Amino acid sequence: MRNMNEILELVCTFLNEEKVAYVVVGGLAVLFYGVPRTTMDIDIIIEMDMPKVKRFVELLKENDFFADVDDVKTAFEEKSHAMIEDKTSMIRLDIKGIYGENDRLTLKRRRKVSFADFVFYVTSPEDTIANKLLFGSEQDIKDAEGIYVRQFDNMDMEYLAERCKRLDVLEEFSAMKIRVESYIDEKGELKA
Repeated sequence: MRNMNEILELVCTFLNEEKVAYVVVGGLAVLFYGVPRTTMDIDIIIEMDMPKVKRFVELLKENDFFADVDDVKTAFEEKSHAMIEDKTSMIRLDIKGIYGENDRLTLKRRRKVSFADFVFYVTSPEDTIANKLLFGSEQDIKDAEGIYVRQFDNMDMEYLAERCKRLDVLEEFSAMKIRVESYIDEKGELKA
């Protein structure tokens, strides 16, 4: 049975070699920047033409995934997402295209990271927080708070506020900021 790291490496190595623009978002970005939690999927925003989609699906099929070119093509056409399950585990890929300005900004500000001897691109902590506030579930809010606490000294606060304003979640951001900063001291560390 494969683990999350092995699947992430397989997928991102292919995307890197094919020079596909992509960014890992969602639960894995939260794990990277915030408070660890369980996730069973790899969320990826991807910009890929159909010939590369076909090669990508072939790679996935060869590596025991339930993958179908028509499913991915339909997802891109309908501006939704394609779920591709790994046959050897309960882990799935959740792939979507670039469907608007929010996706473009998230892709543009991605960060190149090295993890377990391979390189991949992950969304910025600022974009992750803004998008989590936009989605707004209880888990999303907890994820945003955890990232804010852990990345407090490493973020562009001006960009984060502007991003939240553009996504119409500035009020939610302000409320979260007040809640979370009550736990952070003058040095940017959690109060004892």
